[in-house]
Amino acid sequence: MASEDKGRDSAYGFVDQLREIQGEYLMLSELSQKEKSYGEKLAETMRLLQYEVDVTIPIDTDILSGSKSLKEAFLASESVVVMIDNQDNKLSRPLSGFPPEVILSIIQYCTPELKRLITEKRRNAFSKVNALEKVLKELKKAQATFKQTKKDSGEPGEAEEMVEEKEEDAEPSPAKVEVPAPISRSKSNKDDTFAFRGSYLERKEAADRMSVG
Repeated sequence: MASEDKGRDSAYGFVDQLREIQGEYLMLSELSQKEKSYGEKLAETMRLLQYEVDVTIPIDTDILSGSKSLKEAFLASESVVVMIDNQDNKLSRPLSGFPPEVILSIIQYCTPELKRLITEKRRNAFSKVNALEKVLKELKKAQATFKQTKKDSGEPGEAEEMVEEKEEDAEPSPAKVEVPAPISRSKSNKDDTFAFRGSYLERKEAADRMSVG
């Protein structure tokens, strides 16, 4: 009886161990996926940062050596690791293709040099912008002086010149032709006509009387 209980307890203990192993395996798998994902994100971030300077950064060969000795190693543009062995054989591999711990080591090694390069580029850009800004201010001053000189000398400004050009380009309006008003016959003319007719009849009647007589 005691041996049966002991065997049963042993079986239960084995099942519990299997369950624990299963849980540990699931957590380990999840952590491995996260580690890989974080490594790829680090490599992508490094690629974007390196794109701003576009230079090759040396890498300590001890980080990459492993079982194979290397003479030189570089982190080239687009975050591609270039490795040269003692026989001058060249091998290239994307940074994201390395294990996460190697990616982290490479980034830690290259970060100080990358920071220096980006700072240097920022200073150069600042100097260029500052120089352009000074030149632009001087040109604005010269333009203002030129306008003031033209104004003091009495030369027509841009606005006056535009008005003159518009006046020259404008077409002359057609002249108004005055049409004389029709002459109306006045009352006095009518009276004169009637008076002329009355005198004519009188003379005619007088002539008729004379001929009869």
